[in-house]
Amino acid sequence: MFRPSDWFTPVRFRRLAAVLSSIDGAAPGLPASHAIRRVWRTCGGPLVEFRDHLALLIKLDLINLHNGAYFRTRSGNKIAKGIRRGDQTGLALTLIRAGCFYDQARHLIERGTSDAAQCLVVARKEAIVGAPQLLALLTHWSDVEVRPHVVIPLTLASELEAAWALLPSEPEIPEWQLERKLVGDRAELYTVQFERSRAINRNGIHWVARDADDLGWDVEDRSTTPVRRIEVKGSRDLREMFFLSENEWKKANEHGDNYVVHLWGAIDLARKPAVEYAALRAEGYPVEIQNPAKAINDGAWVATSTRWRVERSAT
Repeated sequence: MFRPSDWFTPVRFRRLAAVLSSIDGAAPGLPASHAIRRVWRTCGGPLVEFRDHLALLIKLDLINLHNGAYFRTRSGNKIAKGIRRGDQTGLALTLIRAGCFYDQARHLIERGTSDAAQCLVVARKEAIVGAPQLLALLTHWSDVEVRPHVVIPLTLASELEAAWALLPSEPEIPEWQLERKLVGDRAELYTVQFERSRAINRNGIHWVARDADDLGWDVEDRSTTPVRRIEVKGSRDLREMFFLSENEWKKANEHGDNYVVHLWGAIDLARKPAVEYAALRAEGYPVEIQNPAKAINDGAWVATSTRWRVERSAT
C-alpha cells in the first residue's frame, strides 16, 4: 500500500526504518501476534500507522509475511544493516525507486537546471514549496546541498529522473480499465526515460499527459526548437499496430515533422519497469514514426477505419 508523497514525513520515515530494523532477519520470523508488543512499543507512533508501515515494507519487498510471521527479505537485510550503521540512504532510495515521490521528483526536475557537472540545481524556495518531504529525504546524502540552492549530484539526480521513480502507484479504477491504463503509463514513462537519455537538455523533457489528457500527445521535448510532440502507444502485443484518436490525427497533421509516435510493444506488467525498459530497448523499442500522417500517405504505414460515427440526419 503506497501513500501520497506528503505522507512520508521525516518522523514517519524514521519509524519506517525502525520497524524494518526490528523485524527478524530470517524465517521463521517474528509471529504477527508478537509484532505489536515487540516492535510497535519500540518504534512508537499511532498504532494504525504501525500497521501501515508493515504493509508498506511488504509492498516494497523488504519484509515478508509467511505462516503468520514477519521476516526481512534479502534486500531488507541489506538495508537494515545500513540503518544500524547510521546510513538510511538505502531505504530512502528504495522509496524513490518505488515512485513514492513521483510528483515531488517531477517538480524538482521540471523547475531545475543542470550545472557544468550535470548536477540538478533547484531554487531552494521552489524545492521547499513543491517537494518538502523529498527534500528532507535527500538530506540523508552528504553530498546534497540545500543552501543557498538545492544541488543534487548527477548520480542521485539520475535516480529522481528515472522513469520508474516518476511512475505513481496503481490508481483506484475499475479492474477492466486498470490493465490498459497501466500498459499506457508504462509506455509513457519509458518514452520519458528514453528521451531524457538522449536530449540536449534532459530537463526539457516534460510528461505533459500527467497534467492534461486532451492535448493529442503525451510527452514534449522542449530542448529543441520547435518543440517535438510525442504521442505514446503501448501494447502487450508484438504487432506493430496502434489506434489514433480523431484529435491525435488532427494534431499529427497540424505539427508534421514535429509530431512523433512512439510504439512500445511486448509490455509485461509482471516485470519490474527498470528491468523491462532495458529489455525493450535491447529489442529495438520504441518504434518511432515521425510525421505519422506523411508516413501513412507515403504507404509506409496503413490506416484503416474501424469505427463510424452515426447520428440522425438533420433533414
